[in-house]
Amino acid sequence: METSEPENSRRATTPDADRLGPKAWIDAAYTRFREGGVNAVRVDPLAKGLGITRGSFYWHFKDRAALLHAVLIRWREEETERTIADNEASGGDASTRLLRLLHTCNADDGRLEVGMRDWALQDEEAQKEVRLIDTRRVQYMTALAEEAGVPSDVAKARCRVAYLAWLGSYQEATVTSREELGADMDTLWQMVMAK
Repeated sequence: METSEPENSRRATTPDADRLGPKAWIDAAYTRFREGGVNAVRVDPLAKGLGITRGSFYWHFKDRAALLHAVLIRWREEETERTIADNEASGGDASTRLLRLLHTCNADDGRLEVGMRDWALQDEEAQKEVRLIDTRRVQYMTALAEEAGVPSDVAKARCRVAYLAWLGSYQEATVTSREELGADMDTLWQMVMAK
């Protein structure tokens, strides 16, 4: 009697599956998302860009929604948790860390932030994740302001306004110079820290 191989061992011998793991797909999807938003993340163009078959995608992901979920998780890890960790590791007092955070967050062109928020308008899961991330970011900013001596209720309100202004700066990024945006971040910091 002939025994069949377990499905997992068949998967391990598939050439495309061996060559590229899920990280390669997530990397490619993340890049596409950054460049063109959620609609730019399509399995066929990703496979073509990676030089592999579409079928290998399904070795790693149930469907496109699963890949997009992985993109959301990566966005949270890179654009929030890593940014916070790097800011903390760079040291300085709370006021310095808050100012550095505002400038760090304003260092990119904002396409990823705008793309995530556009997607969240269409997708409930993305909306939930964006809300969690926004909450995490405002809480971190608030904690820094409180540590720097701003009263708790004032810190929370000011940091929320500063965060919304920072997000809004991406809408104007095409008409405002980096120097002007940097000055705007200084102004936001001064607003939060005002006694």
